[in-house]
Amino acid sequence: MSSVKDLFSSKWGFILSAAGSSIGMGSIWLFPYRVGELGGAAFLISYIVCVFLLGLIAVIGEITLGRLTGKGPLGAFKKALRISCGYYKAGEFIGWIPVTVVFIIALGYAIVVAWVLRFLVGAIMGSAFIAFDSVRYFKAIIGDNISFWIIWTLLITGFIIIGGVEKGIEKVNKFMMPVFFILFVLLVIRVAFLPGAINGYKFLFVSKLSALFNARTWILALGQSFYSLSIMGSILIVYGSYARKSEDIIYSAKNVAVLSTLASILASLAIIPAVFSFGKNLNSGPSLMFITMPDIFKTIPFGRLCMGIFFIAVFFAAITSLISILEVIIESLIYKFKTSRLMAVIVTIVISSIFSVLANGHIDGLMDILQIHLVPFCALMSGVFVFWILPSKRVIKEIQSGRSKIVREWIIFIGRYVFCSLVVVIYIFNLLYIK
Repeated sequence: MSSVKDLFSSKWGFILSAAGSSIGMGSIWLFPYRVGELGGAAFLISYIVCVFLLGLIAVIGEITLGRLTGKGPLGAFKKALRISCGYYKAGEFIGWIPVTVVFIIALGYAIVVAWVLRFLVGAIMGSAFIAFDSVRYFKAIIGDNISFWIIWTLLITGFIIIGGVEKGIEKVNKFMMPVFFILFVLLVIRVAFLPGAINGYKFLFVSKLSALFNARTWILALGQSFYSLSIMGSILIVYGSYARKSEDIIYSAKNVAVLSTLASILASLAIIPAVFSFGKNLNSGPSLMFITMPDIFKTIPFGRLCMGIFFIAVFFAAITSLISILEVIIESLIYKFKTSRLMAVIVTIVISSIFSVLANGHIDGLMDILQIHLVPFCALMSGVFVFWILPSKRVIKEIQSGRSKIVREWIIFIGRYVFCSLVVVIYIFNLLYIK
């Protein structure tokens, strides 16, 4: 193995890769579904507040922890304890918690991305467009043969990750992320001309503001913001460990938050007005993307082209997220067992393929458990390490590296007393009131 650490080669290579980890099924499928479930504009407002009040500081913290330690979760938590108190044996054990959560996410995510890949092939070949019954077509897709597509999904992802940080992860994100935004803008423009689309815009931007007074709206908005921004004590720590000291962490974090939020809003602008235009059900879970949208594409001019554009964009977003999820596991294997990247990728892809195939058909409710309970817990854990355990001077010094403007102590104050405290309060509400 080379002793030279593989790093992102440019500022925007790092930003687009971190944004790519955030922009995935959470932004395209889960976000519009939550908007439909929790009152349209109310959820959108609460989500944006959570992103920029809590999510942004958490992104800054996790990237800082990764770059300061130069390690993923196992090494980062261990080194943080060594810096703060000299006792570090528990650090690696703590690091396994977010790595395990990410592995569980990877299993469900690989299955859903396999659905997207299969639907993309069907859209390109025409079978998805000409299918008379979209429900039957979707059920056929998620049947026994999906194991083949799960394996292919993981093989494609593994092939990209083998290239390393600069030549694999960064190179793919620099291409896929701009194309994703261009394709979704084209879809948003097309949907705007559908009859009745105005009702979708009203729902998204002005409806049911009373839901702002519902605790569930804020709890799920917080979980959605953490999930969409990849704040889970793992992904951003790993990507932060690949960032150069010359990178401005605050500037990068702001751009990641903006791009992730923009992707969620674009997805909503493409899906929600179309659903309203055709009188479909927003609160329809997986079928929103795989049944409702294909049915809509079948009835509009240039529908086959729109369907192809839609699933290409979704696949690009999904695969960049899956890359970041699996990279956490791969980095952990390289750190723990001192193995090569190639061997770590092979082991990860084989194990993930086996367990994803076994988990197929058993992922109902997994998103809620992860989003409401496990992801916020891991986010809180990394926040405690960055803003409470590590010496504040070390954290400020790390954030200052690469930034021309002076970093003030208020960032530690917000991290400690706003981010950590509010997450604790909301997490207690999660345990007491959200089932």
